[in-house]
Amino acid sequence: MKILQLATISTAAISFLAGLAPAIAQNADYVCYMTTKSGQVLDLSASVCQVNASTRLAKATSGVGGDRAFLADYKRTVTSYPQIRDKLLASIEQSPESSIMQAKSICNELEVGLTLEDVIYHRTEGVTNTVDTVNSSVIATLATKHYCPQFSKQ
Repeated sequence: MKILQLATISTAAISFLAGLAPAIAQNADYVCYMTTKSGQVLDLSASVCQVNASTRLAKATSGVGGDRAFLADYKRTVTSYPQIRDKLLASIEQSPESSIMQAKSICNELEVGLTLEDVIYHRTEGVTNTVDTVNSSVIATLATKHYCPQFSKQ
């Protein structure tokens, strides 16, 4: 009798857990789009918003040397903002990889049809912090110089 009860409880538990598996194992379904200032809606799901975007972003540059040049140019550029220079430099020193990834993702956004002006607008929209606004603008401008020069004349 106890074996029958144990078997019944085990079967119920296994059935319950099997029913949860599909909910846990679902693939992420990302929908990513951006509306330009002109009202055009761009679907970015095939480029910028992929789950493995970090691997695609790496294609935009010439490697570590390009990253070093980008960081050096960033540090040189922010010296022209004396009141917030220290905060900008602290930001890049604390997380240089984040700034590099932002720059490379800007190139992907340009590749799908956004203008540099649109990219800067969307990255600074609603931002009230001057440091973040300047940081985004500097990164966007330097991205076209170091990672996707084909867009530098836009």
